[in-house]
Amino acid sequence: MIRRPNLEDIETLARIHVQAWDETYRGLLPDSEIAARDLTFRRALWPKLITNPDLRIAYAPNVGFAVMGQQRDAPLAAQEYHEELSSLYVLKTKQGRGIGRALLAAVARQQAFTALMVSGNQRAGAFYLASGAVLLDQREVTEGDLTFQEDVYGWSSEQASAIVA
Repeated sequence: MIRRPNLEDIETLARIHVQAWDETYRGLLPDSEIAARDLTFRRALWPKLITNPDLRIAYAPNVGFAVMGQQRDAPLAAQEYHEELSSLYVLKTKQGRGIGRALLAAVARQQAFTALMVSGNQRAGAFYLASGAVLLDQREVTEGDLTFQEDVYGWSSEQASAIVA
């Protein structure tokens, strides 16, 4: 069952978020970056996400979640990608069952959107391509002391419509 989360789901969402980050980014990002986004950090983040009326959030209890909102990258918005999939995580033991596709369909609309991904996340890249995305760009990103490579995937409005259908 996929639904919009509520404030009672914060603890489980925070736990999923921490576990998914560990499963996804171990070996791609420094351990210190993963550790910095611990349970306390995620517990503080989720009330802000859930109560933000500008975000669409889909939640598969104890399995994963997706978050879609306005594009944060001005050059991408100028290219008609007005929305951004900012998060899509499914716990590793639950992947390959169509849950990611269902979460994506729950937050997507019939308009173009993008997703940013740490380069080297082959499973997510393959999922995005299989769902109709194209690789738009690869770029270097610096956040504080951290520098990493990022892949930018985009879905046209036609591709987004196919996801929603």
